[in-house]
Amino acid sequence: MLVLGLALACALPVASQQSDRFWILWERVQIPDPDCATDADCRTWTNFTSRLLEDSANERMYRLFGMMDGRALAQGRLAEHPDAPRICQHMDPEVILGFEPEQMDISDKLEPLRGLTKIAFDISNLKPPPDGASDFGEKLQSQFETRFSAAGLQIVHPDAVKQIAGQPHLKIFFSYTGHDDDDGCVYTFSVFATLTQTVLLTRNLQTKVSAGVWSYSTGTRAKDHSGNESDAILRVAERFLSDFAAINGS
Repeated sequence: MLVLGLALACALPVASQQSDRFWILWERVQIPDPDCATDADCRTWTNFTSRLLEDSANERMYRLFGMMDGRALAQGRLAEHPDAPRICQHMDPEVILGFEPEQMDISDKLEPLRGLTKIAFDISNLKPPPDGASDFGEKLQSQFETRFSAAGLQIVHPDAVKQIAGQPHLKIFFSYTGHDDDDGCVYTFSVFATLTQTVLLTRNLQTKVSAGVWSYSTGTRAKDHSGNESDAILRVAERFLSDFAAINGS
């Protein structure tokens, strides 16, 4: 169902000079079906179309505003309608997007992996474990590239991450410790991986940050632990590609 309405708005003066422009604003509201089943179908959507009036209409608009304000005062109500669009807040999320993002449902945790074609990734200089070979990181990097390529994902160097939409960057942190106890020397290690992408705050679309949108951890104390350090780090690739396939349907 469509509900059509007209509203008038006047641009604010710039600096010390006043320059008035009058607009016709057409609000179109998409009202959900009463029998809607999903949250998306039950959401109300609003769109605006505007037209600038000729300068010759300014005098009539001044009189119209005065008449409407006088009527509102006589009726004991505010001249500004409570449903008036916040067009002067031109950077407000609902103005930029055409809808209120805060009303959207929280996406599935794997949605940030949907549609990825490239990611930045480089562990070629990863510090090897004790007694590990000097090419520890280089071999793992090659194995990751082979697995990701087979899944349709291209790995690029982190220096080129800004050239990828969303700047997806997969990082792996590998650490190990050793200490003595009653049973002798105890050696443990841990692996933590995170994928970061650039996101905008729903309450302020002018704020853009790099945030973690996917993570995975394992190590000697993890329930799924098996094998050596390289095996644990490669489990990051297995989990990531499994989640990637789950959300992309492949």
